[in-house]
Amino acid sequence: MSDEPKSPLSDIAEAFRHLRPTVVVIVLFLAAAGIYIMTGFYTVKPGEQGVVKRFGRILRTVNPGANYRLPWPIDSVEIVNIGEVRRAEVGLLLPEHEHPAFLPEKIQLLTGDENVINVEAIVHYQIKDAARYLYRVNFSEERLLHNAVTAALVELIGQIGVDDILTTEKIAAQGKILWKAQKVLDEYESGLQITAFNIKAIVPPTEVADAFRDVMTAREDKEQSINQAKGYSNSIIPEARGKAREMVSEAEGYRIRVVNEANGDATRFDAMLAEYQKNSKIYSEDVTLHRLYLETMEKILPRMKKYVLRASTRGGKVNLKFLSRQKED
Repeated sequence: MSDEPKSPLSDIAEAFRHLRPTVVVIVLFLAAAGIYIMTGFYTVKPGEQGVVKRFGRILRTVNPGANYRLPWPIDSVEIVNIGEVRRAEVGLLLPEHEHPAFLPEKIQLLTGDENVINVEAIVHYQIKDAARYLYRVNFSEERLLHNAVTAALVELIGQIGVDDILTTEKIAAQGKILWKAQKVLDEYESGLQITAFNIKAIVPPTEVADAFRDVMTAREDKEQSINQAKGYSNSIIPEARGKAREMVSEAEGYRIRVVNEANGDATRFDAMLAEYQKNSKIYSEDVTLHRLYLETMEKILPRMKKYVLRASTRGGKVNLKFLSRQKED
């Protein structure tokens, strides 16, 4: 017996010496086939979409989760991140965003009132259909998006005055441009979805920048003056309305008071007339008239000293010298 140590291979050969070669081949084949079949399993993560192709033809799209396809080379799968919000610049010259497919460029547009402006905008977008994104358009996605947005800008800005696009129509214009650009992308079956569009700046060309700033300053001064006038109007008009209501209320009160006083005087006059008519039947009219005359004089001259003189039966003149003598005393 030899004392030399056995090699691992000889031990393995010794362990499987009792197996037939045919059985070993079958086992190895089955193991290889199982491993080959297992390569068809794959996982699509949340926010991703998979595109399965069979011999190069698109078979289906798959959603997140565990999936199976026939192993290579029969089926293949390409996974695209559709949850990522991507960004593209239009009219911005930013070196950090330079794309190999095209160079960034300024967007110079003519407004509806024949003013030249440079537009800078930011576009956010996502991939909504992975199959169309990968295989329907053989073109740079950013270039396609850039061209679609530029075409929408040219069409819409040419219909709006520069004052409107800078102020009241800016928000509405952004929505219309997004809709028009998305319509172009859908017609190309690009698989892209614009999620947001924002006009970052509308600036004049360098040659007319000073004049444009002067116009903007004048417009701001105009708006400030209008706002101040509106503020003054809002403070004066309510005050004037309050005073008007107060005057109307005072006039209404005065009217009611005068009417009531007139009604009272009329009532008293009616009572006095009734009393006069009653007394005139009992007493002579002269006595009643004389009494009324004396009462009236008491009211008219309350602080004056009054004398009652009996008229002469012969119709002579009355000597009033005693009044002056009494005054001298």
